[in-house]
Order: sequence, then structure tokens, then C-alpha cells
Amino acid sequence: MKILKNILLALVVILAIASVGIYFLPDHYNVSKTIVINKPADVVYSQVSDFNKWSAWSPFQEMDPKASNVVEGAPSAAGHKLSWEGEKSGAGNMTISAAVPGQSVNSDLEFIKPFKATAKDYWKLEQTGNTTKVVWGTEGGLSYPFGRLFGLSVDKMLGEMQQHGLDNLKKVCEALPDVAALDSTAVVVIK
Repeated sequence: MKILKNILLALVVILAIASVGIYFLPDHYNVSKTIVINKPADVVYSQVSDFNKWSAWSPFQEMDPKASNVVEGAPSAAGHKLSWEGEKSGAGNMTISAAVPGQSVNSDLEFIKPFKATAKDYWKLEQTGNTTKVVWGTEGGLSYPFGRLFGLSVDKMLGEMQQHGLDNLKKVCEALPDVAALDSTAVVVIK
């Protein structure tokens, strides 16, 4: 009986120490990746500000090609929305909150399944000559305790997805002829 009490006491102490340790983990994340695309900023902007075009390069849609995607609203405008539901990607939506043509796109993310969470997605474009430096970032809060534990791997998991998406976006943008690229309806799919 004394051994069982000691084991239980040790488990309680371990859990208490772990709980305190988890409490001091970061409560926020901000993951971003950068790439240089050999096209003007307007070309890149036309791809990232229109959710109808994301299927050509999005790593999340590539990961779950059978997911249902619904796009609403005018591209590039506040309120333009992408909703998804899939076996691998869960369910959620992304809505543009602000956009500056050729410079930036900010969106609100809402995850519904497999867990509820919110985040901010952002794109920053900086043109130099005929090339564009592109930054894709996502930031959000990490709830206690499980979110903070998830935060230990969010940089690696999300960062790899963002980099893959940027690599795909670069291929798509650089394959567009300059004249067609400025046409907001032009879509190129690179496999």
C-alpha cells in the first residue's frame, strides 16, 4: 500500500511540474516563409488575393484534393471567402479582411474541425524591378494546455506547408505570360 501511495504521489508531482512548465510555453505563434518570384507584384497579388486560383498552388488543397471548397464574394475584396471541408483538412474558412493591390492581403482564419481555433493569415509583397519578394505568414493564439503543446511543433509543420505553397506559387506565377498574368481570370495549373 505504501508503494502505491508513493507512486501516486510521484505522478501528482510530475503532473504538477508538467502543468507549470506548459503554462510558461509561448501562448502565441507567428510562422512565416519568404520566396522571391520572378514576376511583378501584380501577378503574384492576382494569385493570392483570389481564392478561386488557390487550387493551382495551395499546399492544403494539394494535401486534400477531395475536399469540398466553396468560394464566395469578389476576389481581392474584403469579405472574399474560402470555406473548406475535407477528410484530411477538416473544416473551416478564410475571409479576406483587408487587401492593398500589389502589396498585401490579410485574412481571418476560422478552424471548425477537428478543433476550433482562429488565426490571421497574411501576405506581404515587395517588388524590386521585375521580381517580387513574397512573405506568407500565419499567426494566432495557443490556448492552455493543449494549444501550447501544439505550439512546440507549429513552426515545423506550418512552415513546411507554407514553403511548399510558396514553391508552388512561384512555379504558377513564373509560368504565366505577363499579359495573361494581369488578367484576373487567368488560371495556370502546374503539376
